[in-house]
Amino acid sequence: MGGQELAAIYDGPPRNTAQWLQRGSLDYEDAKIISGRAYWTLQFAVALGERFTRPKEPNMAVVEELLREQAPGRSLVSALAVHLADLPPIVGKQEFVAMIVDEDAMHGLPRLDHALKTGTFPAPDWKLSGSPLWLLDTALEGAARMNAAPKAKPLVIDAEVEKSLREGTYAGPGSVILTRGVAKKS
Repeated sequence: MGGQELAAIYDGPPRNTAQWLQRGSLDYEDAKIISGRAYWTLQFAVALGERFTRPKEPNMAVVEELLREQAPGRSLVSALAVHLADLPPIVGKQEFVAMIVDEDAMHGLPRLDHALKTGTFPAPDWKLSGSPLWLLDTALEGAARMNAAPKAKPLVIDAEVEKSLREGTYAGPGSVILTRGVAKKS
């Protein structure tokens, strides 16, 4: 779950996630960082209410709706059993562009967006807090489809970046949350 979904589970606006982070009820240690954004498992999200000064109950109707949207056919029990360490390799746009040899964000992101619009690249496996996310293997399939397109500039996958994404050791673009505003100045 992204920040928007996490807040919705507790019937709050998206800004609540930032407040929970500031107050220490929530931290990034429990999240997977993808394309510079934090994502938490459903299991963690449902248990989060116990951490608040005044404990809150999750809105299970929202949880079930999110489950229907993001994992059709998956049972609530099986979704709640998934821990952070159980997640498969997942990438966003930044990680995808980083996998391409000799590609930078200025050229790679518009190229990916074009491939998404034309259907050359697969639709996201998830769309959380407005961001598209893919299983690594889906993204690699998308790269192959982009290469098969007529007049396509060949995409060469950086094997080291792919390996680091698979092993959970990736430290390239999108692997950290960049601080902004007042927090950045200190």
